[in-house]
Amino acid sequence: MEHLAVGKSTWVNDVATQDDLIVDIDKIWECISFCDKYNKPNKLKSNAFEVRNNLIEQVKMRVGNWQNAFIVGTYPLRMERQRLADRLGAEVIFIECDKETCLLRAHNENWKKYIEEWFEDFQQ
Repeated sequence: MEHLAVGKSTWVNDVATQDDLIVDIDKIWECISFCDKYNKPNKLKSNAFEVRNNLIEQVKMRVGNWQNAFIVGTYPLRMERQRLADRLGAEVIFIECDKETCLLRAHNENWKKYIEEWFEDFQQ
C-alpha cells in the first residue's frame, strides 16, 4: 500500500476480518498516545516505529493465529516495497490515487509536504 491520504486504511477496513492482523502506523500512534492520527509527537516516534517493527517481525515469523496480515504503509521506493514483500512472503497491493486527490484529503500543511515528497520519490 502506498501514499498518504489515498485510502489505505479504508481499503483494509473493507476487506479485513476480525481474524486478520493489521499493522497500521497511524493506528499505532493513536494506541500509544492520546493524540489523533494527525498528531504524532516526535518524542514517541521511536516507540511507534519499534511497535510497528515488532509486529512486522511477528508477521515474518507467523506468530499468532491470525488469518491474513496487512501492513499499511507509504513505501515510495520499489526496492523497499519488494524487499519487505520478499521478507514476509507477501503481495504488494497498490491503492492508486492521483496527487491532487491526496492533497485535497490532506489534513494539514505537513501532510501536504509529505504527499509532495512521496510523489517526487515514487518508483512504479
